[in-house]
Amino acid sequence: MVRADPGVAFAFVVGGAAHGIVRWSWQLHEPGTGCVVEQTWQLLRIDPVLGSSLTDIEALRDHMADSAESTLLALAEWIADHRASPC
Repeated sequence: MVRADPGVAFAFVVGGAAHGIVRWSWQLHEPGTGCVVEQTWQLLRIDPVLGSSLTDIEALRDHMADSAESTLLALAEWIADHRASPC
């Protein structure tokens, strides 16, 4: 975990903070009722586990973008089941 601010943001780096490959971050905003969650990821370095070409990296990026909605919907479900406040 590289950031943990309850109700505000959290982030972690796959591969560890010192030698990580990808940084995942979530920001939480309360624009009124409900909660807006922003998910981002940043490629920190090229690693064979990600693929061996630019095409592989682009395919991974596209897959991650496509899966973001599922991740955020699951997070919203978990919050609804476990917390009284939206963020």
